[in-house]
Amino acid sequence: MLFDRSQYRICAILVLSGTAALASLEAADEPLPPGIVATLKGHTETVYTVSFSPDGRYVLTGSFDKSLKLWEAATGKEIKTFGGQTGHQNLILAASFSPDGRLIASGSSDNTVKLWDTPFSIPLREYAHAVGVNAVALSQDGTRIAGAGKDGTIKLWMAADGKTLADLRGHTGAVTGVSFGGNGQFLASGGADGTIRLWNSVNGQSLGVIGASMSDVNAVVALPNGDALFSAGDDGVLRSWKLPVAASRTMSALGDSVLNLVLSTDGGTLLSIGADRNVRLSNFDNGQLIRQWQGPAAPVTALAISPNKATAAVGTADGRIYLWNAADGKLAKEYAAHTGRINGIAFHPQNTQVLTAGQDGTLRLWNLAAAKKPGPADEKPLKTIDAHQGGALTVAINGNGTQAVSGGADKNIKLWNLNSGQLVRPFASMSEPVSALAFSRDYTQLVAGADKRVKVWNANDGKELLDLGHPEAVSGFSLSADKTKIATGSTDRRVRVWDAKTGIELQFFSHSGPVHSVAFQNNNASLLFASKDRPPVLSTLSIVRAIRASNSPIHALALAAGGSQVLTASDDKSVKLWNANSGANERVFPGAAAPVRAVAVSPSGALVATGDADKNVRVYGLGDGKLLATFRTPGEPASLGFNPNSQILAAACSDKSVVTWDVVYRPGQPLPAEFGKPGQIFAHAGAATGVAFAADNVTIYTAGLDKSLKAWKFAAHVPIKNFGHGNYVDAVAFNPAGTQLATGGHEGIVRIWDVAKGQVLRQINAHTAPPAPAPIYCLAWSPDGKQVVSGSLDRSLKLWDASNGTLVKEFKAYKEKEFEKGHRDGVFCVAFSPDGKTLVSASSDRTIKFWNVATGTVLRDCVNAKIKSNGAAGAAAAHPGAIYGLRFTMQGQRLVSAGHAPRNRGYLAVWDTTDARLLYGEELDVGNINNVAVSPDGKYLAAACSPRGRNLQEANAYVIKMPGSDARQTTRAGQ
Repeated sequence: MLFDRSQYRICAILVLSGTAALASLEAADEPLPPGIVATLKGHTETVYTVSFSPDGRYVLTGSFDKSLKLWEAATGKEIKTFGGQTGHQNLILAASFSPDGRLIASGSSDNTVKLWDTPFSIPLREYAHAVGVNAVALSQDGTRIAGAGKDGTIKLWMAADGKTLADLRGHTGAVTGVSFGGNGQFLASGGADGTIRLWNSVNGQSLGVIGASMSDVNAVVALPNGDALFSAGDDGVLRSWKLPVAASRTMSALGDSVLNLVLSTDGGTLLSIGADRNVRLSNFDNGQLIRQWQGPAAPVTALAISPNKATAAVGTADGRIYLWNAADGKLAKEYAAHTGRINGIAFHPQNTQVLTAGQDGTLRLWNLAAAKKPGPADEKPLKTIDAHQGGALTVAINGNGTQAVSGGADKNIKLWNLNSGQLVRPFASMSEPVSALAFSRDYTQLVAGADKRVKVWNANDGKELLDLGHPEAVSGFSLSADKTKIATGSTDRRVRVWDAKTGIELQFFSHSGPVHSVAFQNNNASLLFASKDRPPVLSTLSIVRAIRASNSPIHALALAAGGSQVLTASDDKSVKLWNANSGANERVFPGAAAPVRAVAVSPSGALVATGDADKNVRVYGLGDGKLLATFRTPGEPASLGFNPNSQILAAACSDKSVVTWDVVYRPGQPLPAEFGKPGQIFAHAGAATGVAFAADNVTIYTAGLDKSLKAWKFAAHVPIKNFGHGNYVDAVAFNPAGTQLATGGHEGIVRIWDVAKGQVLRQINAHTAPPAPAPIYCLAWSPDGKQVVSGSLDRSLKLWDASNGTLVKEFKAYKEKEFEKGHRDGVFCVAFSPDGKTLVSASSDRTIKFWNVATGTVLRDCVNAKIKSNGAAGAAAAHPGAIYGLRFTMQGQRLVSAGHAPRNRGYLAVWDTTDARLLYGEELDVGNINNVAVSPDGKYLAAACSPRGRNLQEANAYVIKMPGSDARQTTRAGQ
């Protein structure tokens, strides 16, 4: 009689549970049998099939709950679930690993075979670095990988073959972050040296350097398809930058070395003096030389140009002032102005007078109109003011020409009435001698520098607007025309640009020598700076906006909404969402009790993940900021990443692991049951520092301090191939090479598939004889891969030539007086001996038979003296119930069989294959055993089981010590 095996077995389970209710209740609280190493809990219905991976590290289970699960054999930890909407839609009846462990084939009563990727215990490819890798980035097209090194080197590799494209050198400290932008055409890197560097990602050439801040740049992220990027670091400032970076250029018109320079009031003309003693007038906007002439022999200590740009003035170390007509460069007047060095010069707004500040402590006002010819005549000043003890160091005249401000060695800044020469009031004082003073171009603000401080005041009321601390002594500064930025030059060879309102450092430029002069161009974005022994340089700002996002270091950034929003993760325990266009703080994601080290946004834009120093990963809805889940991590998460379809979240952790979770989410709907379920774990030999997914959703790249970047294959949630059938699929088996897959089921047909192509190579009508097809319940390949055997409900086994589908041998069913040694009921499992000379089969007739492959004859039956003979048929019984699993040990010396026993128990037996002698046979209180697998080392078994009873509906699989082995319960050989 033909019947549906799966339905029959479900009914049997229910009957057993019902008829033995008392026994089940009595056994409900009994402990599991000894020898169980791990209980694989997680399936919600009968576990029907089980397999060990070829390396023995994993166990695969298939269940009537429609899911496949992958487990760590040693611990019983669930690694992965294959199922859901893209998985099987009905009972899973068969599952098997490919010989290399990279694929899983599963068959189901939904009439399909599905092929799945499996996790690897080793990476697909490793990319070696000379030092620990701090971060990893993958280009948008997936062809190139960048690894950021602790030694300041970035390595660029081809993803496909691991070939090194370039070693990118330039950072003087550890590289802390890398990000591809511009459709993968450039790579941005941030470093502990405070710089951002841009590289051509094809040939590795430098595309520019951005000085970001005095502190470490901890994170950098580029717009994938745009011309902008964001950075953040230890100073807590979020910066946005425009690209490309404008190249700096040398102002050759000013000579090879500039000793001093000054900008005209309108910002269009530069007056400079070089080491060659030539005085030069230049056009600031185009850099062209207007005129030059020979300057004085004495060292020049001060420069000025009149507001109308008609007169150029130079003060010298010997106290003299020289006035030239800018039109022709001829000397108009020379004054012996002071008894000591001249430190400052300022022109009257009406171009009628010039004010000098001397080392002798005085300010002196001179009449320009009297300067009609060269010579020492008319040397008396219009006014002399005793201004500062120890020397007047700098001076400036306000816009209406009625007042002047001076700074001196006495650290004071004073306001004077130029007409009377009287002190109006002390304007301010500094902690050190005042080295420089300047009015804004509209004369509404006054800026002063003294040693390591720069201050800005309201020029009308003296109210302090900004107090800027500086890392080194300020040797020159410039206020932009729009008063939004201050540029400072210093002896540490840097020019720094600051926000004139907040005091936030915006950007810096490195120079080859100590910077003594700085000047903003009229566009408020370009700067000229000079040192005494290097050519002057014109550079352009890349900064767009700087936001004080935190008073603590920022460790990570993430983009949202196509780059119009950016998230910051900080030591202040916060994650904040910022509007990249306006700089407004739009949302704070609460919950962290420790500094937040990592943040990521799902590609779908629905989720935000954060990782903190307390080893927590939190997942929020991006739209509403609602906390959805919190996951514990084994180490402090350093990096987070979603896969492209937003279904998997990965965290790189300080304990050397990279852990993953299922995060399938649809806004506005309840969280799926699988949300937050742990997935695969990948391992480094050192702390894991970075993680990135490839566009295929299954390749994951991880970086670590073990000097490597690794590529792994992630087990996808969706099958990589589907093979349709006309009825239930009860059996699947890979050939030994893993290149072909045999499938069989209720159609009675054996199909052989090309695994790579997903195409049917041949179809064998194996058990389709009238009056109706007989289901195929088991398949096995010969060890040489040339033949495949099928076992069926028609009680027979048939051996087929896999290359052409022809019948090689039939192992006949029982037939009275013709073949009485055959099976009397359906054949449910079959296995080849390792040498391929023997077949072993088992049936619901409770027998196990050894067959000679060459002749098709029965060699022997397994006889269990503990079991009564098989009813009226009189056949020797091996089990007390139907047998559903057979496995040889690796060397073929032992055979393991598993099946059902009365009272909803399972039966497990071990046989000596030389004489079919029973070595072990016991009923186990684990539920009916539906299948069994043997670990490669032969020390462990895995059993797929039904629920243990009516009151114990939990359906599990179990990892069990091989009876008679010397394996310990808590360790696994080779783990």
